[in-house]
Amino acid sequence: MNDPSPPVKRPGFFSIFSFFFGISAITIGGGYVMVPVIQRALEKRGWLPEDEFYDLFATAQSVPGPLALNTAMFAGRRVAGLPGFLAAFLGILLPPFAAILLLAALLGAIGDWPVVQGFLDGAFAVVPGLTAALAFNMIRKRRWTPLRAVLTVASAVAITLAGTWAVPTFFAVVAVSAFAERKGAC
Repeated sequence: MNDPSPPVKRPGFFSIFSFFFGISAITIGGGYVMVPVIQRALEKRGWLPEDEFYDLFATAQSVPGPLALNTAMFAGRRVAGLPGFLAAFLGILLPPFAAILLLAALLGAIGDWPVVQGFLDGAFAVVPGLTAALAFNMIRKRRWTPLRAVLTVASAVAITLAGTWAVPTFFAVVAVSAFAERKGAC
């Protein structure tokens, strides 16, 4: 009786599909723009707490594929299992697929119009701010230890300086970090 709020009902396939379809249909700018919108909306519905979302997001960044799609699929799976995974996959992919088909047909005809150029320039200007907000929230919410901070900075420097070896360096960093986490060093 201490908790007056009822437990959140597990959403079904259509609820998850329409949730991700709506986000995918109205956001412009790719994964780094969609991820904060997904996080806030999942938390607002009570489907996924913020700290769990950021754990999923970290995992989504470590696997190949589009960031928003990976994040949505992992979140959909966490919220509703395999049906949630499939609903998130379809919900995220269908709007941009349809939009690309439509825009390819229209952009050739109206791409030089000043109003179209102004819109595209404005949308482009928003992306760095949303990316910075996401990074700030991730840094702020992370449980930091001195070793974790050193590993994070050293990893960023190593990957930045690796040049053509960035991908193998990334996987080495992931392996070292996973080993340190398992050993309880971080």
